[in-house]
Amino acid sequence: MATINRRLKFILPFALAVLLPLLSILANDISLKDTDFIQKFLMPFLLISSMWYIILAIRQWRIEKKDWRNLVIGIGFISILISVAYYFYGFGHEQSSSWALFARIGFTGLIVYIIQKVIWTQEKVTTLLLEKEQLQSENFKIQLKELRNQMDPHFFFNSLNTLRSMVRQNHANAEQFIIGLSDFYRQILKNNDNTTLPLSKEVAVLESYLFLMKNRNEKALQIDLEEMNETYSHYKIPTLALQSVVENCFKHNSMTSKMPLYIEVRYTDDGYVEVKNNIQPKLGGVDSTGYGLDLLRKRYELMNVTDGVLIEQSPDQFRVKLKLIN
Repeated sequence: MATINRRLKFILPFALAVLLPLLSILANDISLKDTDFIQKFLMPFLLISSMWYIILAIRQWRIEKKDWRNLVIGIGFISILISVAYYFYGFGHEQSSSWALFARIGFTGLIVYIIQKVIWTQEKVTTLLLEKEQLQSENFKIQLKELRNQMDPHFFFNSLNTLRSMVRQNHANAEQFIIGLSDFYRQILKNNDNTTLPLSKEVAVLESYLFLMKNRNEKALQIDLEEMNETYSHYKIPTLALQSVVENCFKHNSMTSKMPLYIEVRYTDDGYVEVKNNIQPKLGGVDSTGYGLDLLRKRYELMNVTDGVLIEQSPDQFRVKLKLIN
């Protein structure tokens, strides 16, 4: 397609420079044997070709300003060029008046400008469509990456080990744990096709996830999840973004019954949902590339949302704020 467009843009000005003089010659019924033929054809051909590239050069020179003066300057410069050429080569002597000459020049210049404008507009539309497709493709890749992260087999197998232990001990919550595990993966698979989720659905996924983690870690984990009120019901958030941030809390911190991990989820007045946890680095350490949070930033950027992810850290606390989308 790009090759065809380049060829078209190369051929079009010359085709136009041939067609317009020929139409004028045919309209005036000038014979091919007429000695005037070459003179009537060759000069307009050269001038129309020049007109095309002069308008193109002026546009490229002032493309950022997008000013209507581009057209005026272009047509004015070409009018002077053609008038001088007509005068010296004798074409102007056959015109009934100078106004007729300038009218023809202006009309020809307008045709050239309109044709170029159509081409520029088509190229811009094509570029915008291509950018849109690239953004959608990038967003789908990010969502697929998120899905793969959530379907981490380690989490699944650890959950199964927890379930096995609960069954052996005849734990009262064993059945509820099975339901919670099933519900968690069902919601992930169901909602992953969406770029964003209503905040209520995102919180439902988070609650399923926290239920599983709470049963696995019991007293080593303390959760404070603020109840969502109607004020936030119309907001949305990138799919699985909240759950991904909470998951990072477990990834980077240790927890025991004597030193539990505290996770707090709050809604702020400035339109964010905030996840805060106490810092308890794991003894072995965890390689922190920041990729997960960078991924979330990228997803917000693809939706043209600024300041989508804000991070604050103190010696004993780490907090991430995710912007709520109207």
